[in-house]
Amino acid sequence: MSIEPSSPAPRPASARRRLLLAAGIAAALAAIVAAYFAGRAGVGAGAARPDSHVRIAGESAAGSDAAAAAGALPTPIKGGVLPAPGAPLKDHFAQLQARANAGDAGAATRLVRDLDRCARLRSTQWRNAGATEDLTRRSTEGMSAAQLRTYQALLEAMELRQQAQRQDQATCAGVDEAMLASLVPNIAQAARLGDEQARACYLERGPLYDARSLIRHPDGLRAYRGTAAALVEAGLAAGDWRVVDLLQQAYEPGSKSLLAGLLGADPLQHYRYLKLYRLGAEAHRADQLDRQLAAVATGLSPAQLAQGDAWAQNTLDAGFQGRSTDGTPPGWEACDF
Repeated sequence: MSIEPSSPAPRPASARRRLLLAAGIAAALAAIVAAYFAGRAGVGAGAARPDSHVRIAGESAAGSDAAAAAGALPTPIKGGVLPAPGAPLKDHFAQLQARANAGDAGAATRLVRDLDRCARLRSTQWRNAGATEDLTRRSTEGMSAAQLRTYQALLEAMELRQQAQRQDQATCAGVDEAMLASLVPNIAQAARLGDEQARACYLERGPLYDARSLIRHPDGLRAYRGTAAALVEAGLAAGDWRVVDLLQQAYEPGSKSLLAGLLGADPLQHYRYLKLYRLGAEAHRADQLDRQLAAVATGLSPAQLAQGDAWAQNTLDAGFQGRSTDGTPPGWEACDF
C-alpha cells in the first residue's frame, strides 16, 4: 500500500496575487515578442541565407548577409583550472566571467551551471520547505509495514534534497541580483562556445528564460535574433538532434515558440526536419512520427516531398549519428542544467 498524499494547503491571497501577476507578465511578454518579430517581418520577403538550412522570417538578402557576419561564432579556447566544485560563486564570478568573455568554453559552461543553480535556489527552498512540512506532519500511527517503508523512503529522499539545498546555499551565498541578471547573456555565450545544453536552451527560450531580466533589458530579443541562426547552423554541423527537434517544432504551422517567431511557419521546412528526425528515431517512436509526416505531407506536392526526403537522407548521412529520440523524449526540457 502507498501513502495517500495530503491535500495541499490553500494558497494565501498573496500567493494568488503573485500567480496573477506572473500570468500578466507572461501575456505581456508574448505580446512584446509577437510585436517585435511581426514588425521585423515587414522588412523583406524572407531570404534564405547562402548555404543555410534556416530562413529568418522577413529578412532581406542584404540583411541576411549582415546578420550572418554579426552573428559569427567565436572560436572556443581551452582555459586553465576551474574553481573546485561547490566553491562560492561570489568569490569566482568576476574571474569566470572574464574567462567566458574571452572564449574559455569551460569557464562559460561552469558559470552558466552555477548561475542557474543560484537563480533556482529561492523557488527550490520554497518548494522543499512546503514538502518537508507536509511530510513531517504526517502521523505514522496505524501505518502498515509497507506504508512505513514508503514513509522512510520519503524521509530519506527529503534529506537528500535538503543536503543538495545546503550545498547550493553555500555556493550561492553572497550572489547578488546583478550577477543573476547575467544568466541569459552567459547562456548565449556558452552556446556560442559550443555548449550543447546551453545552445538548446537559448534557441528554445532565449531571453524568455529570465522574464524579469527581459523586462529590464528588452534588447535581449535583438541579441537573440542576431545569434539564433548561427547557433542553428552550428548545431546542425555538430549533428545535434536537439536542434533538429527544436526546428521541426518551430516550423510547424501554429507553433508559438520564440524560435517559431523568428523563423516563421513553413510546412516544407517542417516536413524536412521532421523527416530527418524520423530517420534517426527509435523503433517505438516510429509509428507516431510516421503519422505526423503523413499529416504534413497532405499539404505538399510530390516534388516537394521528394526534395524533402532527399534532403533529410543526405543531411543524415553527412554528419548525424545515434538515435534522434535518445535525448529528446516527449516533453524534454531544453534548459535542464
